[in-house]
Formats: sequence, structure tokens, C-alpha cells
Amino acid sequence: MAKRMVAMLLVVGLFFGGVFGWKAFVGGKIRQAIAEKGPPVATVSTTLVSTGDWAPTLRSVATLRSAQSVDVTAQVEGQVTKLYFDSGDEVQRGTPLLQQYVADDQATLKALQADLRLAEIELARIEKLVLEKLVPQSDLDAATSRLDRVRAEVESLEVAIGKKSIRAPFAGRLGIRQVNLGQFIEPGDSIVRLESLDRLYADFKLPQQALPRVDVGQAVQISVDAWPGKNFAGVISAIEPAVDAATRNVSLRAEIVNSDGRLRPGMFADIRVAMPERRNVLLVPQTAISFSPFGNSVYIVEGADPDAVVRNVYVNVGQTRGDLVEVLDGLDAGQQIVTSGQMKLRDGAPVLVDNSVAVSASTAPNPPES
Repeated sequence: MAKRMVAMLLVVGLFFGGVFGWKAFVGGKIRQAIAEKGPPVATVSTTLVSTGDWAPTLRSVATLRSAQSVDVTAQVEGQVTKLYFDSGDEVQRGTPLLQQYVADDQATLKALQADLRLAEIELARIEKLVLEKLVPQSDLDAATSRLDRVRAEVESLEVAIGKKSIRAPFAGRLGIRQVNLGQFIEPGDSIVRLESLDRLYADFKLPQQALPRVDVGQAVQISVDAWPGKNFAGVISAIEPAVDAATRNVSLRAEIVNSDGRLRPGMFADIRVAMPERRNVLLVPQTAISFSPFGNSVYIVEGADPDAVVRNVYVNVGQTRGDLVEVLDGLDAGQQIVTSGQMKLRDGAPVLVDNSVAVSASTAPNPPES
């Protein structure tokens, strides 16, 4: 019985040993075949490192403000009898906006104007009598005083009536109306916001080291998130004479032409101040660079198909404009670099170049849906 058990165990052991041995043999052959074949060839798109003539820029962030803006308010109390505008209207300087109740004042004005005519007639009559020496000079002085007093009362009431007719102080666009017909308003009550939009101010700051490089009249460009890919031109119009002692920054103001009305006060903007000097730089598309906390790298293609391989190099980058990035060092002009497909690459990996779909790169890209 014991011999039969031992024989059965030997048979089972030989069987499983053969199975595992065969699997090890097959696995070894597979690994050997993969090693002999080498890594799979990755398909990538490429471009050449180019050069460009760029003017250096100073970058900052800006807040857009109206060249003119005001809350149109009531000057005197009174009931609103007429409204001449709707929310969002474009108005010119002097355009009537609102009329308050003036019927009582106009009636009083008519009475004062009658008194004024009478005072003028009396003064003319007394002047003749004084010339004929029929009345004393004191009567002429009294008549002149009465005329001046009535004339002043008329002028004062006309000014009071004029305060109840609210007009636009400058050309611009109105905001949302804050009053209604028949409403009683007090002095200082807001009627509507008026903004001049044909030109805007961009207020921004630069470090004090930039002061020697900026001046009034220098060109700037701004961009806003509301209009991606669109640049708006302007010039520096003012520089604060003092540097902020807390931040060591200097405040500047640029004037931006906004004839199409796309920009609005209060917008956050990215601003670039163009420097007068120009320099030749190396340029690559942003898609070619793998950005990481440990350093930015680019894959260079060496050789030609079918023997092309890639080499990973680290680069230092400078300014970015649109789709292009300035490379300070690590590359040379004319080198072929990978622009897409980097995720499946490693140093020394073979590649197949396919540029049938070119990667576009421009300093001022204009996407179709922008």
C-alpha cells in the first residue's frame, strides 16, 4: 500500500513539474522574442525649432475703468413726471433723462416775469422824470434796486426749475434705471449709471525696477477672458510719480481705444508693455514642451524613418505668446522636435513621424469659435 502511494505521488509530481516546466519554457521564449523585437514604434508629429524677432514685454494684470463714469442723481426733491430713457440706452451730452414736477415753479416764474416787466417800465419812466428833474435821484436808485431784485428772483427760480430737468453730463451708455414714473425722489437719489465706453483706462502696477524702461506714450496690448485670442491696443497715458513704499511697485495707467464697445469697466485684463528693443529668439509650439515641477523637457528626433529615435532634453523657457514659447537654452534652431505623442515616449524610443495633421502655432491664434 505504501509503495503504491509513493508511486502515485511521484507520477503526480512529474506531471505538475512538466506543466510548470513547459510554462516556464514558453514564457522564456516569449520574453526572448519581445527583447529581440524591441519596443513598439510610436507615431508622432514633429516640427522644426524656428527663430523669430520678438520685442521684449513687461507683463502685469490690470483693471479696466471708464474714462468718465457717474451715478446720475437728483439735485432737488420732487416727483418724477417724465422719463426720457430706457435702461441701456446710448445718449449724447445734454440728452434729457428725467423731468420732475415743475408746474408750481413755472406759475411762480410767470408772476415774477410780470413783476420784472413792470419794474423795467417803472425804471424807464423814472429815468425820464429824473432827466426832466421832476423827481429826485433817490427815486431812480430805488427803481433800479427793485429791478435788480426782481431780476435776481427770476434767475434764481429759473435755476431751481433747471435742476429738476436732469440731463446727461457726457456721452455714454446708461445702466439700469433706478427710478419709476411718479416716484418722489430726494436729493442724492440715484437715477441711473452713465459710463463712457469709447475709451477706457487700464490701471496696473509694475515693480520699481521697470521704471527706467517705461514712459508715457509707450504702446501696450491687453487681453481679457471674455474675448479669448483678441488683443486690444493702447498707450501708457500716466505714471504715478511716487513708488508704493509697502510693495515697491509703481502705478501706471494706459488708455485703451474701445470703439467697438467690447471692453467694459471693471474687467480683469492681462496687459503687456512693449519694449523698444528687439531680439532674435528660438521658438517652439507650447504642445512640444512637457511641463513639470522637476523641469521642462522636449523630445528631439534623431535620425530618419525607419531608424528615427527620440532623445529627451531639458529646456529653459521664457515668454509665451499665443501658441509659441521662447526657449532660452537647451535647443538649437532647425532641430526636429516632437509636438504630439510625447506621453508614449521614453528616451531612446523609436518613432515614426507622421505630419499629415500639422500642429498650428501662432503668436496671435484665432480659434474658429473665438
